[in-house]
Amino acid sequence: PRDAVKLMAKLIFVPIADQIQSGTYLLYDGACGTGGMLTVAEETLNELAGQHGKQVSTHLFGQEINGETYAIAKADLLLKGEGEEADNIVGGPEWSTLANDAFPSKEFDFMLSNPPYGKSWKSDQERMGGKGSMRDPRFMIEHAGDPEYSLVTRSSDGQMLFLANMLSKMKHNTPLGSRIAEVHNGSSLFTGDAGSGESNVRRWIVENDWLEAIVALPLN
Repeated sequence: PRDAVKLMAKLIFVPIADQIQSGTYLLYDGACGTGGMLTVAEETLNELAGQHGKQVSTHLFGQEINGETYAIAKADLLLKGEGEEADNIVGGPEWSTLANDAFPSKEFDFMLSNPPYGKSWKSDQERMGGKGSMRDPRFMIEHAGDPEYSLVTRSSDGQMLFLANMLSKMKHNTPLGSRIAEVHNGSSLFTGDAGSGESNVRRWIVENDWLEAIVALPLN
C-alpha cells in the first residue's frame, strides 16, 4: 500500500532531515517491482531537503526479476525523460538479485525494499553452488572473529538474504552512512536456531548497532 511506502520513506529520511546536505544521493531497491518505492523515496528526499534549504539530486538504482514489472519501472522513467535513471533499472528472469547482483561494487545512501517473503530461493541457491559451497561475499562474511560467518538462510524463504544484500551495500565512511527500510513478515524476528543464517543476520545487525526501529503494522 502507498501509505506503507510513505511511512518507510519517512522512517528513512525524517530522523536525519536536518543533516541532509546539498549534493547527490544514491537510492536503491533490490526488489523494485514497478519502481514505486524509489519514486516515493526520491520525492520525500527532495521535499525534506527543500524545506531545509538544500539542493539535492538523486540517482535511482533497482533490480527486479519479474520481466513485466521491470518493464513498467523502466518505461515509467523513460516517459519522465529520465533515461539515465532508466539505465540503472536492471531486470528480467536472468537478473535474480540473490544469484546475479547487478550492482556488486556499488554502495548506496538510502535503500528500501519489499522483497518476496515465504518464497523459496532454492533455484538461486543451486545457481550459486549450493548452500555448502556458496562464497558470495554478501552472504559469507567475516564477523566476530569468524572468517566464514554464514548469512545463508534456509532455501524455503529468502527474505533475510535480501536484507543482507542491502547491508552489504551500506556506506560506512560518509557523515550519514546509509539508511535502510525493508518490509518483512513476522518470521524474520524469530525464524532459525542459533547459528543459522537467519539468526546470524539478526546477530550481525544487533552487534553492529545498525537497528533503529521495528515497526509493526496492523492487518489490512
